[in-house]
Amino acid sequence: MSQVVTPFSAERVLSERHVRILDAAERVFARAGFHAATMNEIAVEAGMSPGNLYRYFPSKDAIIAGISERDRMEIAADFAQLDPARGGLLDQLEALGRQHMTRKPREKAIIAVQIWAEASRTPEMARICAGFDETVEQGLGAAVEAAKASGELPSNLDQARFLQALFMMADGFFCRRAVDPDFDAVAGADALFAAMRGLAQTMLLPSAGEPTP
Repeated sequence: MSQVVTPFSAERVLSERHVRILDAAERVFARAGFHAATMNEIAVEAGMSPGNLYRYFPSKDAIIAGISERDRMEIAADFAQLDPARGGLLDQLEALGRQHMTRKPREKAIIAVQIWAEASRTPEMARICAGFDETVEQGLGAAVEAAKASGELPSNLDQARFLQALFMMADGFFCRRAVDPDFDAVAGADALFAAMRGLAQTMLLPSAGEPTP
């Protein structure tokens, strides 16, 4: 089979203990926020002593970086599964998007918004977010290129603007889900992916002599 992107190989495999700590930290951060949460609370949530926790992560910042890196590894692995032989790439992208937008708990959206807030203040967190965005952009870009080559998408699709629109819509979705406990994630995803398909057919590069939109 011809995959869209190179099969992903994680730089390191997280141990069961790392996974337990990151899961516990996500729950604590979602409840209390990064700044109010303490390492002791995370240790209690993870069912271990604070001293043992520090053996795996020396600080809250290290835990936040671990959460971000785990998410990056997961999304990169998901993009590596995209394959034109499995059907339409837009259908596969939608299935992948719904997996992360509607099937993940709302706490993931709350964590994402907190990480973005930290990135606005902390250069190191901004670097981590940029690395995650780069992974998503590369995966989406490769999928769009493959869809254009196969004729599934118009060959003159304005790819840069299309991807920018997808990023902004997805960011807005996560922000809305984070701040509104009554937000209907499934209905929101329906609207987002309908817009994606519409833009894919209409956000085209201008013909020769036409002004750039």
